[in-house]
Amino acid sequence: MPAANFSIRGAIARAVRRFRRREDGIMSVEAMLILPLLYWSMLASYTYYDAYRQSARNIKGAYAVADVVSREDGNVTEAYVNTMYDLLETLVDTRAPVTLRMTYLTFDAENDIHNVLWSCVRGTGLPKWSNADIDDIKPRLPAMPDNGSMIVVETRNTYRPPFYIAFEFAEFDMNNLVFTHPRVFDNIVNTDPSCVV
Repeated sequence: MPAANFSIRGAIARAVRRFRRREDGIMSVEAMLILPLLYWSMLASYTYYDAYRQSARNIKGAYAVADVVSREDGNVTEAYVNTMYDLLETLVDTRAPVTLRMTYLTFDAENDIHNVLWSCVRGTGLPKWSNADIDDIKPRLPAMPDNGSMIVVETRNTYRPPFYIAFEFAEFDMNNLVFTHPRVFDNIVNTDPSCVV
């Protein structure tokens, strides 16, 4: 019995060595086996690259809007908010709609609460923040001094991949939350009636 077992192993080993040494083959069969995998890997690489590129654009757009608003020394009007939304859309440059939510809040350290002074939304899918629901993002906000003020800019964009590459990689939302302190004046007044909370 062991001799038969040994001869089977030896025969398999010799067959593998012979196969490894052979250099002939049918190129068209090899191409038919490899080309679909090569094609899929090219599409997958482009799709993942496109998703990271879009994510970077979204976060850069959110930072740009937050920085512009933080330097405001006048009133924030309806035209100003619309211009910030247009700026974000231009910076993001996407195939899907973009949503922008800008919120200005202060912090009361004694009561440990954030007070929303105004909140503006352009686009769809995000409601305005109010004092009743601002605590939903409290864990994501940085520590603030008593009576400190902060501008919170949130963006949302649905990423639509250019190719379906399987593995449940379908549409998904890209959400960004950026906060900054006003740089010029501590009280940025909003005169847009749609931003009143």
